[in-house]
Amino acid sequence: MPIWLQGLLFTLSVVAVACVIVALLQRFAPPTDRAHNNELGTTIFELLTVLYAIVLAFVLITAWENKNEAGQVTYREANELVDVYWSAAALDPEQRDEVRAAVRAYTNEVIGEEWSAMRDQEPVSSEGLMLLDEMRAPVAGSLSDEEVVRARLDATQSGILAISEYRTERLFAAQSGLSAAMWTVLVPGAVLVFAVMLTLGTPTRKYQFVLVGLISGMVALMLFATYQLEYPFSRSGATDPVAYEIAVERFDSIDANYAESTLLSELWALTP
Repeated sequence: MPIWLQGLLFTLSVVAVACVIVALLQRFAPPTDRAHNNELGTTIFELLTVLYAIVLAFVLITAWENKNEAGQVTYREANELVDVYWSAAALDPEQRDEVRAAVRAYTNEVIGEEWSAMRDQEPVSSEGLMLLDEMRAPVAGSLSDEEVVRARLDATQSGILAISEYRTERLFAAQSGLSAAMWTVLVPGAVLVFAVMLTLGTPTRKYQFVLVGLISGMVALMLFATYQLEYPFSRSGATDPVAYEIAVERFDSIDANYAESTLLSELWALTP
């Protein structure tokens, strides 16, 4: 089901429940009889809604920024994988093939196993760390007297370190949702705002339905958005492994279109 349809159904459900509560309340206390509560009730309602709106907006914006940052981290990690795959041409053929095989295996591990675990909010296996070690080992054991080659080896080691750091950021973001304390503020806070709103008097019965429906619908919509954005790699708004799939395509392109000699020439030209 599309996320916009989920949000619409959730919002309409909340509005329907709110209207049912209003209808039941009006049978015992018509809103036209509660006008004497408005002076104090309006003050309390305005105070609560302002405080709640500030907290909810802050949480929603933070969740949105975290999701965007998590998406950017995936592209940074994928770009580093391509750079390491490319710069491995500076190694001896056997070591080059070992590094590239490890890079491919790591990328496939991210797309397959790790992404499924992140989507389910479960811990990932240590396979990714072992594949990072397989990338490091050939580079760490390579020695060269040529300054250009040494520079490329250093760049490759730096790239592998960056991959490890981005991986840590990605996995941390996958598990970093809102705390239980924050949800304790958001959900009961919405109920409290709704309860105070019911105490206010309105000129007509229909106007109370409109007032309660609009406010409860807006709060429900923002809570739904916060819930969907809470974890960047799961739920309906989950980030996809597009960056890593593009990286695999680039690996294939490098293997198909660039010979070792051409790669070395490119690397030497890029080295200051």
